[in-house]
Amino acid sequence: MGLGVPYTDSPNSGVLTVTAELLPLSSDKYEPGPPSDDSIEVARIVDRGIRESEFIDLKKLCIAEGKEVWTVFLDIYPINDAGNLIDAAAMASVAALMSAVMPKTEKKDKDSPTLIQYGEFTNKKLPLKEAMPLTMTFHKLGNTIFIDPITEEEEASEARLSVAISQIKKENYINALQKGGSVPFTLEETNFILDNVNKIHKKLQDTFLEKLKKAEKGK
Repeated sequence: MGLGVPYTDSPNSGVLTVTAELLPLSSDKYEPGPPSDDSIEVARIVDRGIRESEFIDLKKLCIAEGKEVWTVFLDIYPINDAGNLIDAAAMASVAALMSAVMPKTEKKDKDSPTLIQYGEFTNKKLPLKEAMPLTMTFHKLGNTIFIDPITEEEEASEARLSVAISQIKKENYINALQKGGSVPFTLEETNFILDNVNKIHKKLQDTFLEKLKKAEKGK
C-alpha cells in the first residue's frame, strides 16, 4: 500500500497498479532484464480481471478528493512456473487482496500529508466487493480445447482465451476476455468455452475459498 495523488479523471478514487516480473528462478525460459512481453501480458490480464469486476472499492481508498488516495501495488513474482501462470497469478492476486490489511498511519495535523508507519499494521481489511474475479484460461491444440496445462502442453498450444468471471448473488458475470496465440477460435469453440466456464468456475471458487479459509486459520 502506498499514498499518492489520484488521477485527474478520477479524483475521488484510489489507484490499482499491477506488475509482473518473470524471474529466471521460476523457469529457464526467462531472462533477467526489463519487463518482457510475457510479463506485461500477465500483469494486464490480472489487472483487467480485478479492475473490470470492480472487486476493489477504489472510492473507499480516497483520503482527500483530488489530493490524496491510497495506491494498491500488486506485484507478481512467480517462483516456479510449471504452466498456466496466468490463472495462478490471477488467483494468487485475489488471495493477496483478500488477506491484506491496511498499514498504520499518522497525521501531524489536518493540513499535513498522511504518513505510513511502515512495518506496523491495523486489522482493517481492504475495501472489497462481492464480485471476486477468478480467471480461467482455455487452450486450443488442433480440435481440442483444454485448461490448466503443464509447461509442455502450454508450449504446444496454438491459441488461448483467458476468461475472468465473478459472481454476484449467485449470478455469474464475465468481466474480461483476453485472446492469445495466432490461431483463431471458431464460433463453436468459443460457445463451448463460454458454456463450460460457469461449471468450472463453481468448482474453482469453492476450492479456492476452502483453501483460503484454511490458510487464514493457520496464521
